[in-house]
Amino acid sequence: MNENEITDLSRTVFLKLTEARLAAEERADLLMMEADTDELTGLLNRRGLTRRTRSRDWGWYVAADLDGFKAAQDQPGRGHAYGDDVLVEFADFLMMNTRQRDMRARDLLAARTGGDEFTIWTETRAGARRIKDAIRKWSSKDGEVRASAGIGETIETADGALYSNKLTRKNQ
Repeated sequence: MNENEITDLSRTVFLKLTEARLAAEERADLLMMEADTDELTGLLNRRGLTRRTRSRDWGWYVAADLDGFKAAQDQPGRGHAYGDDVLVEFADFLMMNTRQRDMRARDLLAARTGGDEFTIWTETRAGARRIKDAIRKWSSKDGEVRASAGIGETIETADGALYSNKLTRKNQ
């Protein structure tokens, strides 16, 4: 082999290795996105939300859950398909009303963290209040399911405010 052939071979090997590395990085990114995403709604899941907020020492959480969800789903002839439709409907509402078009958005994150439980993170208290107010006005297309929300500087305080708001709403 002469010097030119060795150079060409080296370039070819380098390009192949670079392509393989880039392909592996793309696969890893895709797997990470899949692991962090709720399959039904397309929102983040609890793991994805935790991963994206753990290094942030500021911001506000909005905890939300669906009122009347189980009762509406358990009506004869409905079942899990109805429930799935309502969950997707609420997730779509969150994406539209929180401007979360891109899961990598840095100023706002929305996640389905449990069955009919959702958590939204935003940078400002005003943003959290706006989202909470929008959530409290939401109802399913058939009007049988509504949503409650609470805000706090941690997931735990937002969750506590959510349940306090639910109790207040029930007592009215």
